[in-house]
Amino acid sequence: MKRLTATQVKLIRVKLAAEQGNRCALCGGQLGLKAPLDPVLDHDHKTGAVRGVLHRGCNSLLGKVENNGPRYGVRDILAFCGGLSNYLRKHMTNITGYLHPTHKTEDEKRLLRNLRARKSRAKKKENP
Repeated sequence: MKRLTATQVKLIRVKLAAEQGNRCALCGGQLGLKAPLDPVLDHDHKTGAVRGVLHRGCNSLLGKVENNGPRYGVRDILAFCGGLSNYLRKHMTNITGYLHPTHKTEDEKRLLRNLRARKSRAKKKENP
């Protein structure tokens, strides 16, 4: 194992990004220049091992999953993440036929915005 110096981080990030085809090792998207798509050097916080180059946003979300999973009772992060992809893919369409009671459709949101706007205009007319 070789510990990188702070000045080596950029060189290694550029090298690894090129080896990855300038794509995020997590989502496969093209690495960009500005946040949240700018490239960062990802590492394992337990071991310090450099893993690859990710989008800043992907790296941030990965850190949240790894660091907060145990707080929510997730004992096996790898099993969770493996199941996550399959679960979301399976439910890309509503296969249960139910909607959650707190969910608002786009039409319901629009009607609510319009109602609030009408009330606000009426209030302004009353108190000029």
